[in-house]
Amino acid sequence: MQKKFLLQLKERLTKAVSENNIYDINLIEEYLKNPSLLNEEYYSQEKFTGYASIDKPHIKYFKKGTLDVSLPKMKMYDYLYLRNKNNLNYIALNFYGRKITYREMFYNIEQVAKSFLKMGVKEGDNVVISMPTTPESVYMLFALNRIGAVPVELDPRTTAKDIESTIKESKTTFYITMEDCAPMIDEILTNSRTIKSQLQKVMFISPTQSLPFGMNYLSDFKDYIERMKGIKPKVPIKDEYMNWDKFIKNGRNYQGKIDSLYKENEIAEIIYTSGTTSSPKPIGYTNETFTAMVRQVELGENDYAPRDKNLDIIPLFLGFGSNNGVYTILAFGMEDILIPVPVIDGLPKLIEKFKPNHILGAPVHMKVLLRYLQTTPKSLQDLSFIKSLVCGSAALESSKQYELDEELSRRGCKIKVGPGYGQNEAGPGICFSSDSFLENKKPGCSGYPLIFTTISIFDPETNKELKYGADLEGEIRYKTPTSMKGYVFDREEETSKYYQVGLDGTVWCHSGDLGKIDSDGGLYVTGRIERQIGRSGFKFSPAEIEDFIVAHISAVESCALIGKPDEIEENIPILYYSLKPEYQESSAVIRQEIITLCQKLKEYKIPADYIERDIPLTPNLKPDFKKLEKETLGLKLIKKTN
Repeated sequence: MQKKFLLQLKERLTKAVSENNIYDINLIEEYLKNPSLLNEEYYSQEKFTGYASIDKPHIKYFKKGTLDVSLPKMKMYDYLYLRNKNNLNYIALNFYGRKITYREMFYNIEQVAKSFLKMGVKEGDNVVISMPTTPESVYMLFALNRIGAVPVELDPRTTAKDIESTIKESKTTFYITMEDCAPMIDEILTNSRTIKSQLQKVMFISPTQSLPFGMNYLSDFKDYIERMKGIKPKVPIKDEYMNWDKFIKNGRNYQGKIDSLYKENEIAEIIYTSGTTSSPKPIGYTNETFTAMVRQVELGENDYAPRDKNLDIIPLFLGFGSNNGVYTILAFGMEDILIPVPVIDGLPKLIEKFKPNHILGAPVHMKVLLRYLQTTPKSLQDLSFIKSLVCGSAALESSKQYELDEELSRRGCKIKVGPGYGQNEAGPGICFSSDSFLENKKPGCSGYPLIFTTISIFDPETNKELKYGADLEGEIRYKTPTSMKGYVFDREEETSKYYQVGLDGTVWCHSGDLGKIDSDGGLYVTGRIERQIGRSGFKFSPAEIEDFIVAHISAVESCALIGKPDEIEENIPILYYSLKPEYQESSAVIRQEIITLCQKLKEYKIPADYIERDIPLTPNLKPDFKKLEKETLGLKLIKKTN
């Protein structure tokens, strides 16, 4: 065994030297210093050097030889087809009861690819897609990948100003969105000569396009009546506007080449962050971001199997949605149940209706499910069909996890809630919970790194790596094959801040999160280096809202946005603000101005209450956020119901 391992080590060293892979060279050097690493004991050792980047203590959870497996080097569409070429009769997509096989899905992807090419979209072009998760969204994602173009995924709730900015910086000539967004897009084109001269075509897609036969006709008829009555906006008739049917028909006679060649580290998709820092940033995912995620999930313990059903409630325009919610699910040959509308309170009913084997959600989803199971004990009595329940996006309190675990167990479910950790920049998941990990789940632990992912803790001031298993807190930094290529559209400076060369001479991703690693390699996320608020699965910086208000309302002296912890939404934003002395008498008017201004924000960023008061200061004359946080805990809010 030792001789075989040494030969493998020699081959790995030769490759590392030829590729100038400093990390692997240093790692092999550590192997040679420690004879105990040169045999199978490597997979059972708990501690070697004390540094997670070298010891990788979580390796013991994986099968021997897993590290020797290679990762796919191909386009994400090609890998998806390769994995499903024998599954063509399986169900790929389920849209309100319309079941689309893998054969039909691949056929539709090819037709959409032809239509894009016929429209003049070519390799390297960006196409902005502002859509919910529908079959058409899935087809377009993979069709653009086939021809070498790049989908720029945008939240349909994006403001007109941000839409203009995205169109300009992406240099797109083709914008795709829902019919209900037509008035806003038409207004943008009417008022902006720059946008009008840049955009050649706009496609408005009906969300009912792929509904089951009969249901789509009823829905279209209802839309027609509502548009006639003025309840729903009409889509203007213009040469540059088209619908899905016209788009597909236009490409049917295309006879040219479809597929572009694979290029390593080529951007395959662009998504926007949810605004953890000052503003959302465009992230460039590569083909490897998708394919390496699938391979790493496959090499870890999981219960994914062909023909399993996944309840897809994470929007495709989020990294967690497109990569983990759609691509990984389809790569395993599963049935992806597409839910295009935001779902929180309706989750239990969807589980009851579809009986999914797998659910990927945010803490808010887990809390809603827990509350439902606790308050309606006679409902959902049999949950034995659930094989995995993954909680991403943000941390779910351990007490809630264990309560939900108990409720699931009472209903015949053999699994526990699986916490994870990641960032959009990471592709987005880098830490997961395997079956063996969940058997002895530890409070507060977010799982351990994926097999080819390295995570360690660093002192953010000295940049020195901290030892694991010693309860030392620092910044979480990582290396992963699923990482983004970088922030795109001329954001090289921001990219260089995220990717930095460490003291070991290798490049590390700086998460901005604080955490620690236990002796088994489990990760604990303890907070942020900078402030942020998490709400309903989204994260954003309070400073973004504070700066926005002060910049637009001159009467405001200062303000502070504080998150009030909430069992369902995770946090509810409360805005504290103070007025300049000369505006004190206009307090009521200015309050209304602030409320009106905040309505322009994305829904999850809108404060639930507005409190006028002096902003307390620390001895260093900085806003005392800690004091406001304590004050916020005692507030009683009257929640509005729709």
